[in-house]
Formats: sequence, structure tokens, C-alpha cells
Amino acid sequence: EVPNTGSWETFESAEADLSSVTGIHTVYLLSTDNGTYNGDVDWIEFSTGSSTVDSDTWSDTGLDTDVDSETSTDPVFHIFLLLGQSNMAGFPKALDADKVKDDRIKVLGYDNCSSTGRIENQWATASPPLHECWNGAIGPGDYFAKTMIGHYKDGDTIGLVPCAISGEKIETFMKDIGTKYDWIVDRAKLAQQAGGVIDGILFHQGESNNTDTDWPGHVSTLIGDLKADLGLQDIPFLAGELLIGGSCEDHNIQVNRLPDFIDNAHIISSTGLLIDPADTLNVHFGHDAQVEFGKRYAAEMIKDLGL
Repeated sequence: EVPNTGSWETFESAEADLSSVTGIHTVYLLSTDNGTYNGDVDWIEFSTGSSTVDSDTWSDTGLDTDVDSETSTDPVFHIFLLLGQSNMAGFPKALDADKVKDDRIKVLGYDNCSSTGRIENQWATASPPLHECWNGAIGPGDYFAKTMIGHYKDGDTIGLVPCAISGEKIETFMKDIGTKYDWIVDRAKLAQQAGGVIDGILFHQGESNNTDTDWPGHVSTLIGDLKADLGLQDIPFLAGELLIGGSCEDHNIQVNRLPDFIDNAHIISSTGLLIDPADTLNVHFGHDAQVEFGKRYAAEMIKDLGL
């Protein structure tokens, strides 16, 4: 029951206990006063155990008295899955400037890598390469995280879970017919077991399924299975376009169909992003393009998460 405070500028907190709640639910705020007074809601907060929120008074200009709320200040481990093939893993070599580390950005080891000291399936401070050790490459995940971290509160961290494999078709990653679906799920669950909250999925794939009209449906099936098996809601799913002017450019027609198949899907434009001059396959983005691509992924994720 919410009291009438007597003024639109006076706020009070109201508390209620919920019991026997498990799993994931959609929550609705329902007014049962026949519409005579709907009030003004500032926030809704859930916590486990005994409540730590005092019945303090707020005004429209800010906090009048202190609120003791551990749940509102606890650090959050924000997880992002990196899915796809070689352009997500990265093709151009990372530069020394790319390898400057931020202790608030972590990566789950992709393999055992002597050059970085990382160990497969163990957390470490992120720096490129995030994927295959031998390639030493930079992909969009690097500057995505470097851009995102400035939009989270102090104390929060980002965890990247790289799961892209160069040269693989989408079928490789699918639950019923592929060989790498369980591998993705196991790595994502390691992030959840570490206290991480999966905030979004970054995706870049399609060169190996070039112009396949069944591809959007396969991607939708993969993402739907991942959301179900990992207990995810409709988190943002960001898919990048393929290289414009490249040999697989025509597949962008299929990439841009994904929002018709997947809820909360958004397309990241590759307009103006240039090929790597060392690429003989005519499909891989260059270094500066990968930096910009990562920033474009971040800009969309920041908007979608309301940061």
C-alpha cells in the first residue's frame, strides 16, 4: 500500500515482502484505486534478505535525506558475448596502443596464450587478442568495451566472453546440428557463475553463409536457444554488416533482415569501414575499421541499455 504524501514534490518509500519467488518474471506495477490517484513513481528496487531502504523523503531537486541501500551501490559485472567468425575475432594485428589495459575490463580466456599469460576459461584483464592467441588481432570487442566502461558507475566491471571461430558457418554454432553450441553455453555460464549479468550479445558472422536466405532464421534459432538455456530476457542483440565493397557484400541483405526475426535486434552499419590491405580474401576489416566498428557497437548498446 502506497501512502498519499500530499504533494507531487514529496516522496516516500513503501516496502512489501515477496515470498516463494524463483526464476525470471516480467514485473507489472498495477494501480487498484479505480484510477482516482495514480501517483508518481521514482523507482522500484528489489533486494534479497531484509530490506535496507529507509523511509526517507525526496524532493524534485534531489535527495533530502540519506538512503541506506546496499543494493543500489553494489558493483555489477556486466557480461557481453562475442559471437561470430573472423571479423569478430579480428584479422588486423593489434598495435601497442591497443594493448593498454583497464582493470575494469575482463576477458574469459579463449585459449592458453603464452604471449598474454591468459589461461583458457579463466578471467584476466582484457587486451587484444581477445580470441585466438596466435593471430594477435584486434576485433570490435576491444574498443566496444573501452567505450562502454565510461558509461557504467565506478566499481562496475565489464566481462567479455569471446566465442567467435574464424571461417565457420552459422550451423557450427547451432544447438541441434552444430558442434560448438555447448561450448558457447558453458563459457557463458562460467560468466554467470562468477556473478556476471549478461547485458547483451555482439554478433558478426555471415561470410561463410554468403547470400544464404535461410541464414537469418538459423541466427534467430541460435539466439533463441541461447536466451532460453541461459535464462536471458530480450537483451540487445547487435549484428554488424559485412564489408561493403567486399566479396560478401551482398549478404548484408540477409544481415538487415535479422530485426524481423529477433526481438531487440539492431544492425551496426559498416559504411565507410575499409578493408585490411593485407587481406587477400576481400572480406576483412582493417585496424582502424575495427576500432570504429567497436565504437559503433558501443554507441548502439549504450542507447539500447539507456546508459
